[in-house]
Amino acid sequence: MAFDLPRACLHLEDSNSSSEASEILWNWILKRIRLSEAYAALHDIYKKDCAAVFFDLNSDGENEILGTHYASARNGNGEWLLYVLQKDKNGKYKEITGDTVYFDAKHPICILLKKTDGYRNFQVYSETKDDDVTYVYNKEKGLYYKKSVKN
Repeated sequence: MAFDLPRACLHLEDSNSSSEASEILWNWILKRIRLSEAYAALHDIYKKDCAAVFFDLNSDGENEILGTHYASARNGNGEWLLYVLQKDKNGKYKEITGDTVYFDAKHPICILLKKTDGYRNFQVYSETKDDDVTYVYNKEKGLYYKKSVKN
């Protein structure tokens, strides 16, 4: 298997829930689940559990957001859901992952040098697979998908 060199490795553990990227992710999550901050708290969903970073995945000068919510976005295998958000032409954020991306948040998200359809590939560590999983962008669908063996 070929090894893709990382451009940057981002540790969500180093981000702060009050960072601009985490604030944007938090507001996006609240809209998505249709709850106010007060009602979210009734379900033990708090802003302090958001962790997100900015990175320009497609070199257009506009940062995308990569992040998770530690309290509510976890699967039964102990991995967290990674959100990848992009601002649309109307200034609203939308999710650009076509596959559900679960990862071990103790490991970095590696943004790779290699691009697919103008977007940088990224790699996360999956505890359940005991391996790194690479995601590539599909321009036709406008979403990231798990890289298949034939890619």
